Amino acid sequence: CEQLNAWLGGFESILSKMTVGNFNWFLHTILFLHSERVIQRQIEKQNGGLIGSQNNDEEEEEEEALVEDEDEGYDG
Repeated sequence: CEQLNAWLGGFESILSKMTVGNFNWFLHTILFLHSERVIQRQIEKQNGGLIGSQNNDEEEEEEEALVEDEDEGYDG
């Protein structure tokens, strides 16, 4: 929990402007994507790092797009 709070501190200026619903969606989505990435890295480690390594750039672009979409949806 402390690690999550420290990480979210970097997004404080964005998060403080969000509605409760937007914050909940953002947090759920980012945690989901992080969990997927952790699981993928574990699979790659078990398989010698060969499977899924090509998708890392695509996943990072998807995460960035989600954050940008959230910024554009801000009404305040």
